[in-house]
Amino acid sequence: MQINKEPECEIIKKQMKKTQKDWVEYFNSKNTKMISAPDIYKVAKQENKAIIQSLKKDFEENWEVTSTRIIYSKNNLNAEIIHDVDSKIVKPKKYKVKISELSGDFKQDSETEKYLQALFDTRDNFDKILKVLKKFGKEVKNIRFWTPDQSSRKSKQIRSVVLGFGVFGRFSVDGFWFVNVGVSRGVIVNSAKQTKKSGGKSK
Repeated sequence: MQINKEPECEIIKKQMKKTQKDWVEYFNSKNTKMISAPDIYKVAKQENKAIIQSLKKDFEENWEVTSTRIIYSKNNLNAEIIHDVDSKIVKPKKYKVKISELSGDFKQDSETEKYLQALFDTRDNFDKILKVLKKFGKEVKNIRFWTPDQSSRKSKQIRSVVLGFGVFGRFSVDGFWFVNVGVSRGVIVNSAKQTKKSGGKSK
């Protein structure tokens, strides 16, 4: 897997900005996998400094729209996380998980840990996940997680996951927006990997 070094641009080299739905259609038309939240996590974990710095530039200027989608329940905290949603290149991967209402601050409890494990498709524990994300946020206190409250989930169940630097330059991972416009990137995958993957449940 190799994330493109720059966000998608128009011919005039102007960054393109779209919603998740439009980005999915765009990358399918190019026969290219769209970047997901796990792809970003893997780059940070592997310490690919060039891509990390390039992504940080995106985060500073725009929201990075991923192919990771969350479908919330109207009546409780249950949700489904889908990576590579609606992709025609790779099979989407799904997790069933409970997602607490998060408004920036968070507790390092088992429920939030399971949410982050599903969100980034990893078995890393909470401490490891925060350590990896610090490649973008520098300090744990500068990392924020956002999800909608139950009232918002009742009105809009389908949300896209976006990442970027929000208030006071804090690194924000949002499972909140549903029509958010931002930049995105393609991902080059080996042809052998463009096969069906099995779904899973958060551990």
